[in-house]
Amino acid sequence: MAKTKVLDGFDSNVDKFLDQKAGVSNIIISNVTNVNVKASVRVSLGPEGTAHLVKDAVIPVGTSLIALNNQLLQTAASKIGVRTDTAGGIEVIYTSL
Repeated sequence: MAKTKVLDGFDSNVDKFLDQKAGVSNIIISNVTNVNVKASVRVSLGPEGTAHLVKDAVIPVGTSLIALNNQLLQTAASKIGVRTDTAGGIEVIYTSL
């Protein structure tokens, strides 16, 4: 059963990982500050490295960026993380399956 989840309380340049059991879709990253922020969505592949779904995207004040819009990403042993260049600069809403 799909559940909508929220991530907030980010630290600058530190990944915060999405809860992913069977997959993730509809990642919405919103700028909740009064300045532009940069955000990245990364898939940690363990010893093999990291792949970026979104890298250093500038999100203007009061807008949102959508990653995996109605697309499912299923990962067996990988982690999906979101990071921003400022503490508390974004909120993330996503669907976890």
